[in-house]
Amino acid sequence: MIVCSCAVVSDHDIELALLELMIAEDAPLPTPGVVWRHLAKKMNCCGCAPLAVAKIYEKLEALEAKGLVCPCACANAKDAKSRVQKRNQTSARSSSKAEANYA
Repeated sequence: MIVCSCAVVSDHDIELALLELMIAEDAPLPTPGVVWRHLAKKMNCCGCAPLAVAKIYEKLEALEAKGLVCPCACANAKDAKSRVQKRNQTSARSSSKAEANYA
């Protein structure tokens, strides 16, 4: 499945990049930017970013389940992702409250 039509990146490309990235001793947080740079690609319009994030974590979980990547590296990535999601939810709630007070 094509995830990014601008850079022609498929879910298989993401899976292979994750395998290479996550076996490193100091595995980075697998963001779309990290994965695209590893693939020597460039995100152009970033319209694929939400799908890319979903596919990255879907593939990461599948690779962990198969025992192909270190569970510790996956746990670090999942923890970072959940912290970002919580921060975004808190930020969205704060913005909604501010807008309600302004109106």
